[in-house]
Amino acid sequence: MQNEIDGKFLLNLYSKIEKSGQAVNTEHGAGFELEGITVSQGFDGYEVYFTDGQVQLTLGFHNKWHADAAEEKTMERFLERLKHIQTHY
Repeated sequence: MQNEIDGKFLLNLYSKIEKSGQAVNTEHGAGFELEGITVSQGFDGYEVYFTDGQVQLTLGFHNKWHADAAEEKTMERFLERLKHIQTHY
């Protein structure tokens, strides 16, 4: 999975969700939601957040990312949803 996720992929995905998604309010402030994936960013713009309610993925400074998921299968499903958005939008 480490090789499947990188900063360029995540930033491109964020842009697609922002462009094609609906505006929503998140715990981090204003964000966008598309096909169950919600994105938002930190107050200073240095962190970008992706979530589906079960997985929280954070892209930080220098394109370092961290994901929190209860189980590996949950993370795999989350990643498949990200790839789906990437290829269909």
